[in-house]
Amino acid sequence: MKKLLAYFKIMRPLNLLQGGIAILVCMALADPKPEWLSVLLALVIVWAYTGAGNILNDYFDVEIDRINRPQRPIPAGLIQPRTALFYAIFLFGLGTIAVIPVFNRQLAIIIPFALFFLITYTKFFKPRPLWGNLIVSTILGMTFLFGSSIFGDIRVGIVPCLLAFGFNFVREIVKDMQDVAGDQARGARTFPLVYGLTAARRLVIVATLILMVGALVPFYLKIYGKFYLLILVLTVEIPLIYVIFSISRDASATNCGRIAAILKGDIFFGLLAIFAGKF
Repeated sequence: MKKLLAYFKIMRPLNLLQGGIAILVCMALADPKPEWLSVLLALVIVWAYTGAGNILNDYFDVEIDRINRPQRPIPAGLIQPRTALFYAIFLFGLGTIAVIPVFNRQLAIIIPFALFFLITYTKFFKPRPLWGNLIVSTILGMTFLFGSSIFGDIRVGIVPCLLAFGFNFVREIVKDMQDVAGDQARGARTFPLVYGLTAARRLVIVATLILMVGALVPFYLKIYGKFYLLILVLTVEIPLIYVIFSISRDASATNCGRIAAILKGDIFFGLLAIFAGKF
């Protein structure tokens, strides 16, 4: 049972949940409402591609994870690296097959870009300062463009895409600050290692301030309504103020890990705000 659960854990359940909620948000914003078959296929595609990308990341990062995250399935010995690679290939294939019934011109652009970034991220972009952070944030933001394209109007996915990009970019930098020890041991070139923790902390603060201001823009442009503003202020803006205060005082790995967890949870509240913003 433990090994069976490992095959689910390596896909990163919270990331799958985030992707699933993103698709449901796109469904709620769509007009007219999409058929359930399209929604189901969108979920399968997002979960398959997200899981495959995360598995591929663990496959290439196994030595770093032995230091930073030894509890993950591969360094813990629950899944062999070769098995994980075949598992990722299977999921990429499953997601691609599921695209066929909903394929359109917009997806003809989005899917190749998504696959390129998912496959090349860990090996080629992640070791480069900022590039890896930008790429993974783009991948997560593209989920909204993907969902809204399937449901008929890519425009409704633009604002959620930008907000998701901002959230995940901040979190990615914080995670790099948390993982300095393991990344340094393996010779990685993340932003905190190349430019220092002080520069990384300043980048997090500036990016968070931009995110906070940017998140208010859809309300003032009347894209989303008053419920968006209410949920945003109470569950997103206030925690982000805390993030700025906390990281400015303590940039230790322990505190960065805690902040990264807060940001991950905050993303879900951001999605809730977008969902409520239609009403």
